[in-house]
This record gives sequence, C-alpha cells and structure tokens, in this order.
Amino acid sequence: MKSVVVCHGDCDGVISAYLYIKHFLIGEYPSNTELIFTQPWRAHIDLRKVPQEVSELVMLDIALNKEVVNMLLPLTRKSRVVVIDHHVSSELFVDSLSKSGVKVVWSKATSTPRLMANVLKLIVNPYEDLLVRVADVCEGVEGDEEISKVADVIKLSIARDPGDTNFLNYLIKSMLKGLNISTLDEVVKRASIAKWLLNKLLRLMKERSVVVGDYVVTTLTSPESRIYAGILGIASTEFAKNVKSDVILIREEEGKVVVTVRSFKRNALNICKLISEKLGGRYGGHVEAASATLTNISLEKVQLGVLEVIKDVRRRNTV
Repeated sequence: MKSVVVCHGDCDGVISAYLYIKHFLIGEYPSNTELIFTQPWRAHIDLRKVPQEVSELVMLDIALNKEVVNMLLPLTRKSRVVVIDHHVSSELFVDSLSKSGVKVVWSKATSTPRLMANVLKLIVNPYEDLLVRVADVCEGVEGDEEISKVADVIKLSIARDPGDTNFLNYLIKSMLKGLNISTLDEVVKRASIAKWLLNKLLRLMKERSVVVGDYVVTTLTSPESRIYAGILGIASTEFAKNVKSDVILIREEEGKVVVTVRSFKRNALNICKLISEKLGGRYGGHVEAASATLTNISLEKVQLGVLEVIKDVRRRNTV
C-alpha cells in the first residue's frame, strides 16, 4: 500500500514534505508515495482524495480544525496516521487525536521544518539546515540577508500559483537532488511575476484601507481575490509592515468570505476566533498571523461583524 503525504502548499509546507520524504520515505518515493498539496481551509475536502487503504497518512503543516479531525479519525482503523504541525490553533485537537491512536508531533515552533528538526531529532546536512532556516523566514522570523533572499524567491514562486501541483512536486524533486532552488529558471520566473502582482496588490490595499481603532482594515471583492490568489497572505504581512499597524484583510471568494489578520500585538488568533464565533465559521493560525473562513455569508455582513468585534475588543481593553 502507498504512503500519502498531505502538506500545506506553501514554503514551509513544501520544505516539510521534502524533509519527511528524505528522512522517512526515501525508499518509497516516488513510486510508492502520493503527495497531496492543500490549504488549511480546504484540507478536509482534499482529504477525500486519500485512498481507502494506505500504509501511512502523514499530515504536514496543516492547521487542524473539527472537519479535518473528523476526516482523520476513521482512517486510523486501517492506517498509521501522523500529524506534524506548528500552528497554535492546532493545540485544541492534540489530545483527542493522540487518544485515538494518531501520532501527533506538535509544538509552538517557528515553522514545521524547525519542529521536525528539533522534536524528531533529524540529523540534517548543511543543505537541509539552510532550508529549515528558509522555512523559518517564510513564517516571519528575521533572517540574515542571504537566507531572506532565498526565502523570498521560493515563497513568491509558490505564491504565483499555489494550486499548481506539478510545480510543487518539481520543487520537492529539486530539493531531493540538492539543487539551489532560488536560482532555477522556473522558480525565478514565477517569483518575478508574483513580485509584480504583489506590488500592484499593495497599492490597491492602501487605496482601500480605513483605520478602525488599532487596526487598518481593507477589503477585496471576489474578482480581485481571484486575480491576486496565492499572494494574499504575503501581501497582508507586507502591508502590515508598510503601515506599521495591525492589519485585517477581508476578501470575498466563491461561496465564502475570508478574514486574514496580521498582528504585531500577537492578537491575530484571538481576533479570528471572535470573528468566527460571532459570524459562524472556522479559524486557525498563529498569534501573529491567522485567518477565519466564513461560509454562506455576504461581504457586507462580514464587514459589519468585523467592525463590531474590533469595537468590542477595544471596549474591553479600555475598561
């Protein structure tokens, strides 16, 4: 039976998949290993792609929620299930998964590759160590100039089209060959296009922004979300740095509205939790960077709900 690796289709998710394959599945890859790339908000949907019988299912860098947990539990009857994740919001589900026989490796690490290196005690070579540091930078840790440049190129190349599984597989195969990822022609080309789109999006976000309490709030329509899909998370982080303030991005997508929060005050996860509780939806992430996904709701209702949450938080903080 095959091993299946499900990972977040971003910089540290791809590097996590590379490390897991290199250290635990190198004899089975690629002939007996299937890779599934996903995003946290749709992980429970993509888990339906997992065959009924697999020898091992590995979840890497996926922020857990009730839907994901409910999909994983039946799989434990026939397969070994491993979850490795560093998202703060996943802590809520660690005990229940562990009691159900899932091997859970979780901690508040800077990135999932860093968590793997530290907790699984991987013996990493200089190339692997560099990629672990790249993953840390992609997750917001300050790095030296060389590492930051590599991280930016890889992060942007993936963001150009995070749904392009052929490209994500290409990255992992290139890493397994020990290639300098940031200098590959295809990677550089994609990163250049993403950088151009990112600059356009940052200008648009600035034009749309309004200050509400301690937050700068900006909104994108559904067509705009489609145009800039993939770079929205990066744009939120860069926009927060540019305006030197906590940022809330509200964007409309097909059948849902996503609220992305970046917070220097480490309040992002709490804000997303409050929004999710008020408007009904899922949330996840970290204290500095988090998101809430709300379904079957209008953009206007979410905008009003977010404003009410900000006002409630400000009121409680001033009491």
